[in-house]
Amino acid sequence: MADNEDQSSKTEEPTDRKLQKLRDDGQVPRSREVNSFFALLGALLLIGLVLPWQLTEVMNLTGAVLSQTGDLGGDDAGGLLGFVMQKALIAAIPGFILLVFLALFGSMVQTGGLLMSTKPIEPKLSKIALDKGFKRLFSLKSLMEFLKSFFKLAVLGVTLYAILYYFREEFLLLADKNVAATVILVWKIVLIMIAVAMVFMFVIAVIDYMYQRFEFMKEQKMSRKEIKDEMKDSEGDPHIKARQRQIMRERAQQRMMQDVPGADVVITNPTHYSVALQYDQEKSPAPIVVAKGVDAVALRIRTVAKEHNVPLYEDPPLARQLYADVEIGEIIPVDLYQTVAQVIAFVYRQKKKVG
Repeated sequence: MADNEDQSSKTEEPTDRKLQKLRDDGQVPRSREVNSFFALLGALLLIGLVLPWQLTEVMNLTGAVLSQTGDLGGDDAGGLLGFVMQKALIAAIPGFILLVFLALFGSMVQTGGLLMSTKPIEPKLSKIALDKGFKRLFSLKSLMEFLKSFFKLAVLGVTLYAILYYFREEFLLLADKNVAATVILVWKIVLIMIAVAMVFMFVIAVIDYMYQRFEFMKEQKMSRKEIKDEMKDSEGDPHIKARQRQIMRERAQQRMMQDVPGADVVITNPTHYSVALQYDQEKSPAPIVVAKGVDAVALRIRTVAKEHNVPLYEDPPLARQLYADVEIGEIIPVDLYQTVAQVIAFVYRQKKKVG
């Protein structure tokens, strides 16, 4: 009951992180029918393109061997045998390369690229557990695979029988034909059989891959708790993150407070807002906000300013606007140039009077 409840709670689509981890472990949706289709494609290309060339090579080689057998000694026969084996191996290489390429290509089509992982072949006790083995053997998935295979073989059997029945009259006439004509007819019939089987297998492969992908995504669904746990693992515990943000704010405020003594003026609300401005004509065309804050931080800015004889200028609208529109380290906007210039000029006049 608990397992059913747990499975029923998995209503969310798997996250990209989980899918990537599964991919790294070699777990991706796969269809055997796609591999079967590319195997048939390999057979079609092998028989249709490579085999005629191989037969030509074999026939030429056979003719050459037969023409020299009467004149060969023991040593020559051994050399000729090695030559024959070398030629046979060379003739088989194109077919082998073709089959390997199609096998890799069929896998890449399903996995979206070359996937290299040793996880699927690692020994695990769960793979040889008898109870789980019986469950897999008599599961609904195994039954569906059996029915699919039975249907596939039945349809292919009927289709191939229909092709052979279509060529029945030509088979009856083979007795009056030479070996070359017989080979060509058999070659043509085999190619037709494979081509028809490929069309059927293509449809089966597309449907089966879509089904396998659907089942894979359904099996990998996650509960909301799993998604939250994953977020904690990837981004860290929210409490720890909040503490880190608090520490960063405190350090930023400390650096900000260190710049207050060098400010030219602190514009205040007078109680809720404080914005410290610094103006150096050689470094910037307009004053720069070096510190700002509200409530307790604003009070701290005013306190530091008083301790270092930085003038306080009370202008609530200007203080609120500077706090809202300008970040620390930024130059004040153009529309405030005139207003702030009047403030700076006032401060300079006050300093001259004091001086």
